[in-house]
Amino acid sequence: MTVNKTILLPLILFLSSCSLSSHKEAIVTGQLQNGNGEKLVLSELDIKTVIGVDSMKMDGHGSFHFNVKVPEPGFYLLLAPSGKALVLLLKPGETVKLSGTFDEFPDHISLEGSTDNKLMDAFFRFTRHNEKVVDSLEMSMVENQDSSGFYEITQRADTIFKNIWARQRTYELEFIERHPASLVSLIVLYYAFGINTVLNPEQDFSSFEKVDSALNRSYPENKHTKYHRQRMEEFKRLQGKTVE
Repeated sequence: MTVNKTILLPLILFLSSCSLSSHKEAIVTGQLQNGNGEKLVLSELDIKTVIGVDSMKMDGHGSFHFNVKVPEPGFYLLLAPSGKALVLLLKPGETVKLSGTFDEFPDHISLEGSTDNKLMDAFFRFTRHNEKVVDSLEMSMVENQDSSGFYEITQRADTIFKNIWARQRTYELEFIERHPASLVSLIVLYYAFGINTVLNPEQDFSSFEKVDSALNRSYPENKHTKYHRQRMEEFKRLQGKTVE
């Protein structure tokens, strides 16, 4: 049997194009109880801004499905009407599955996906718990500001807050030590706990440098890696440190 090469060549090119296209996409899918009819918005967390990607309403079963063009690994936000967001790290060819209840999104959401997304999920679960405790402390102080024992309340709250801050700091430092080559480490380094980040390049220079070095080996062309390198170079310049 003779194969017509003029037909075969376009077919090969078409199949190759489809294969490349599928590898440039990631899938975010799931089913959330009590989410029927609720709107989800997917955005990319770019270097200096947030870029809208897609949005949809969950069906009557609380199911949803996003196909996302992902030219390189990057950070994405899945936003609920409450304004709260679930942070995801999407890579070409990856599928992330979410399940759980839509009530109090994203606290009651379970995630299936890459190791990086599981690391991200663990970080935010730990951090959100600490943030809720801090919020409760602040609420207690507001409610008791006219109380005769307000000073003692503030002293106890201050001690609790310092302990929480210390636990958060230990968690973040250990995370960086274990996973410096994960892009999630950038979220950990720059996440604001309250109005300040827990880690900073002045006090924790070795951790910032460790991530810079590891990511430049693992993701040298990634825009988030490059931006972190730029920030490190600027910090070193201002501090009079040698830029490697």
